[in-house]
Amino acid sequence: MTLATDWIPFGRGVRVVATHECGLIAVEKPDGILSHPNPGEVAEKGTILITGNYSLDEEAFHVRDGKGGIRRIYLLNRLDSPTSGTLLLSLDTGVADLVRKMFARSQVSKQYVALIRGRGLRTPRGTWQDQMSKSKGPGGGVRSETATAGAPAVTVYAWQRAAGGTLPLSLIQLQPRTGRTHQLRVQTAAHGHPILGDRTYGDFEFNKAVGTARGFKRLFLHAESTQLSFEWQGAKVDFKAVSPIPKEFEKALAADDETPGKGPKAPRRDAGTPISPRLRIRL
Repeated sequence: MTLATDWIPFGRGVRVVATHECGLIAVEKPDGILSHPNPGEVAEKGTILITGNYSLDEEAFHVRDGKGGIRRIYLLNRLDSPTSGTLLLSLDTGVADLVRKMFARSQVSKQYVALIRGRGLRTPRGTWQDQMSKSKGPGGGVRSETATAGAPAVTVYAWQRAAGGTLPLSLIQLQPRTGRTHQLRVQTAAHGHPILGDRTYGDFEFNKAVGTARGFKRLFLHAESTQLSFEWQGAKVDFKAVSPIPKEFEKALAADDETPGKGPKAPRRDAGTPISPRLRIRL
């Protein structure tokens, strides 16, 4: 059974990548699109994930279904505006509650890719375990940082390959095991490898030298895949959504005299090995 989504007024560039008859929807969000409107702010048309009234209490968009009614579309997780990639939605209240609890329990497998400063890591793969705290940043927004006391932040990382030529860039895979605010951006910076284009936690001079000089205007962090398993109506649902690495990433990784996507591969076998397969979750 195909889940109809053509009635949903998605924002600019947002596309559906996977659905399930239980009401689960995965979309690909471009960079620069808000997951939901910010309270008290007027956003430009098309820059919100979905056009419609948004309830902060319900964490849901209220949208006309084209049949004279109004339906709720529940937002199950979020991505920062400058981060692109997969996001989950639900048309079913029960499924929404279930999946949100899975996110809270770290039972949803999420994989990101990022372009970071440096042509290699001291250890090509491993786990970052930090503590993070939140505070109000400039303009009243939330700012996170590593701290001696705070909530645990755990991320599994795996170096993939360096950029072509002599650019001080690497492609890295990141799997957050916890869901702290700005976790990946904070941890990469704290461990000496800030993400290219990060204007909050990144390296300004690095962004200017590599990003601005070459016309790269985005944050190079992308939610590549989301996967989860759960029981629904007596059957197991294995749901996976994938969003390919954006073309800007390959362009940044390519040497000046190379075609995007043809840059050098990992110099060592262990350095380019993908992160271990995701565990299947049973409730």
